[in-house]
Amino acid sequence: MKIKRLLDIKKISKSNNYNFSQLATSGEIELETKIQELTSLLETTHLTKDQIRHYQSRISQAFENAVFSENPIKPFEKLDQNHNLSREELLDGFEKLLSQNQIDSELGRKYIRKNAFQKIIVCLIATVLIAAGFAMIIMPAPPSFELFTIFYFNPNDGVTVMDLVSLLIILSGVFLFVLTFSKK
Repeated sequence: MKIKRLLDIKKISKSNNYNFSQLATSGEIELETKIQELTSLLETTHLTKDQIRHYQSRISQAFENAVFSENPIKPFEKLDQNHNLSREELLDGFEKLLSQNQIDSELGRKYIRKNAFQKIIVCLIATVLIAAGFAMIIMPAPPSFELFTIFYFNPNDGVTVMDLVSLLIILSGVFLFVLTFSKK
């Protein structure tokens, strides 16, 4: 199927009177006509090297944005990660992204639901870790798990290696909670 489309595109580029009805969608037809117009305009126009670089970067940026159209939130996240931009540059970039990407409230809801689901899962994992750590401390362990005592409270009881491992498990659960609800 792809080979047939590539052959169709080659026919279009060689012939200006190609029948566009053989292509699948009207979007492809429109794209092909615009590409033909662009190539014919570039062939007739004399451009400097700086102009060529400028137009190449704009075209490559358009193709990159087309790749991002599968995940329309991705370019906004990319803009958000660049912290050294001024407010005016961020606003200009945001305006450009909004004009190039179709974002609606349904897409926003899906994004928020996905993030909320991820936070809920991490919170459940943190809760299980904290509960398991406390259970390991509170419940008596068999002597084979009580490897050796680090600090003795009295001759029969003290802090063991198992208690330290339990504290590490509890602290990792608390760390997951803090990491989930802290701002980035």
